[in-house]
Amino acid sequence: MKKLYEFLVLTGIVLFLAACSDSESNSRAKTSEDFQVRLIVKTGSDKTDEKVSFKKGDTVMDVLKANYKVKEKGGFITAIDGLSQDKKTGRYWMFDVNNKLASKSADKIKVKDGDKIEFYQKVYKDKK
Repeated sequence: MKKLYEFLVLTGIVLFLAACSDSESNSRAKTSEDFQVRLIVKTGSDKTDEKVSFKKGDTVMDVLKANYKVKEKGGFITAIDGLSQDKKTGRYWMFDVNNKLASKSADKIKVKDGDKIEFYQKVYKDKK
C-alpha cells in the first residue's frame, strides 16, 4: 500500500511539472522581432509605408535611424535620406504618432508595439 501511495504522489508531481513547463513555453515573452511599428516617410512625391521591428525602450529617433539615413540636432530631425529642411521657406520635418502631431522631439518619445509613426515636411509659420 505504501508503494502505491508513493507511486501516485510521484505521478501527480510529474504531471504537475509537465503541465507547468508546457504553459510557460506557450506564453513566452515577446522578443524584439515581435515588436513592430508602422513607419511612414513622405519625401516630396514619394511615400514609404512599412512595418519595422524595434527593441523595447527604443525611441522614435532610434526607429527612424535604424531604417533611414538621418541628420538631427537636439533630437529634432533636419534631414531624412538627404532631404533637408528649408529654413528660408519655413519647411521643416514634422511627425505624427498615431495620427497626432508629436508634442516632443523624436529622441524623447518611446515607441509602443503597433504605433503608427509618420514623417513629413510642412511649412511652419511662427505666430509672432
